[in-house]
Amino acid sequence: MQNLIRFIRMYHFLLLFLIFQSISLTLIINNNSYQNYRIIKKTSEYTGFIYSISQNIKDYFQLKEVNTYLANENAKLLTLINSVESKTIINEKKEFDFISSQVINNTVSKRNNFITLNKGSFHGVMEGMGLITLNGVVGIVHSVSNKFSLAMSILNKNSSISVKLNKQNNAGSLKWNGFDYRRASLESIPNHVNINRDDTISTNGFSTIFPKGIDIGTINSYKSNSETGHYDIIIDLFIDFNKLNSVYIIESVDSFEQLNLEKIKND
Repeated sequence: MQNLIRFIRMYHFLLLFLIFQSISLTLIINNNSYQNYRIIKKTSEYTGFIYSISQNIKDYFQLKEVNTYLANENAKLLTLINSVESKTIINEKKEFDFISSQVINNTVSKRNNFITLNKGSFHGVMEGMGLITLNGVVGIVHSVSNKFSLAMSILNKNSSISVKLNKQNNAGSLKWNGFDYRRASLESIPNHVNINRDDTISTNGFSTIFPKGIDIGTINSYKSNSETGHYDIIIDLFIDFNKLNSVYIIESVDSFEQLNLEKIKND
């Protein structure tokens, strides 16, 4: 104990400097989006390498389960691709490319959750691409290094996914309430719309990120809000984010053409 006190007395100026420096860096990163973005992008490649090694060890002991899961997901993917191609034939006008990827780190208990993937720019991944499984929407790629990428999960306060009620076709926004990784909130559905428990929610295809018709979840509960004029709706998600193992990164083939046309219109 005396040695510790002696050490603190000898180096108290240095310790105070390090403490204040750490506080300053934390405040800068948390309150400046650009610095926050750069830090996340720089560290994603290094942390991705560590997570990759850890995941490889886990996968070694779960090879049979993982291989079975991947085989089933690949079969579902073929069905999805065929479905997308059929929609293109009848002039749905949107085509998507798919890149399979393993999840090597994932959080569900934070207010802003991110997912680390083992695919990066070398594999064709770019910022802004969507993440899905055949059970629903996972998130959007946030930053990319050569071999890894970091995605913003839909379990993130900054996430907002354009969705619709399948039965009524009303558009809304899927957001996370920050408490339960199994549930999310559906916003912007007017009080006059007739909705019921267990109604299904899916992507509406308005954005260039996700294909139309990917089921996300079902209505768990709802109540009218006279102040906002919209329902307060809680959704049960189809995806169990605590068991997320592999995903598909998707890119809209026609996204550049659509965004360019919409930009011209807005100008």
